[in-house]
Amino acid sequence: MVKTSTRMVGALALTAALLSSGPVLAKSGKGNGGPGLNGVLNQSRTSVTVLIPVECAAPVVNGTTTTTTTATLSVKIFQSVGRLINIGTGSGTPTCDGLTTDVPVTVNAVSGLTFQPGPSTILITLTETATSSTPSLDPLNPNPVIVTSPPEITETGARIDLH
Repeated sequence: MVKTSTRMVGALALTAALLSSGPVLAKSGKGNGGPGLNGVLNQSRTSVTVLIPVECAAPVVNGTTTTTTTATLSVKIFQSVGRLINIGTGSGTPTCDGLTTDVPVTVNAVSGLTFQPGPSTILITLTETATSSTPSLDPLNPNPVIVTSPPEITETGARIDLH
């Protein structure tokens, strides 16, 4: 009984996390086992390289104020192999230029685990922070006025096929 309810709670939590969507453009596979992202395993199968398509805002100039966006990616891969769940983590830094770009991310397996070729689940977290800079009009304090917004966090899940 306890094992079943623990598995169910874990499955529900993962499902809830994967239902989010946003500016990370991972293909979902639409629940039919179709294509999602592709990951390239290294020879020892301890890491996976994946290209994550990301779009984040280009710099915006409004009068004398310039707003720029910086972003970071956090990537986790989960793979069920028998009774074991292989887990890997990685990160990347997209260029925020308003275009969709593929960001290469290397996801390393947790020490002691190795990935297997085949389907897995990927969870992608994109954290974007906007910073506005306005030149100072005060000659005694020439430093610009800088305002940083709270980070905007978007999570997306998808199928990934490891090769």
